[in-house]
Amino acid sequence: MSRKSEILSKARALWEVGMTETAQPLWLSAATYEEHIAPMLDALGRELEGAIHRISAASCYEKAGEPSRAVNLYRAALSGPLRDDTRQEVENMLGACLAALSHKSTKVPV
Repeated sequence: MSRKSEILSKARALWEVGMTETAQPLWLSAATYEEHIAPMLDALGRELEGAIHRISAASCYEKAGEPSRAVNLYRAALSGPLRDDTRQEVENMLGACLAALSHKSTKVPV
């Protein structure tokens, strides 16, 4: 998990200074780590923590320009146990991601 934290820190730092393209592969890498951690936590009976890692993975995919993957993970997180305030936040993130995905799909030439 320390490697994942290191990658996330680098991605955030690059993102914050406007180097979004440089951060993109780091977001993807962090998302992959988060996505693999979540089911391990589920298997240990730590479903709430697993859901948090799914939310983190979704956020990383969203920042990396992969909204469809983000949507799937937000939905997966919402299907499990979450605190009420967290559930509301994730529903809002999902809504924003779906809106961005819808907007993106209207720009695709046929």
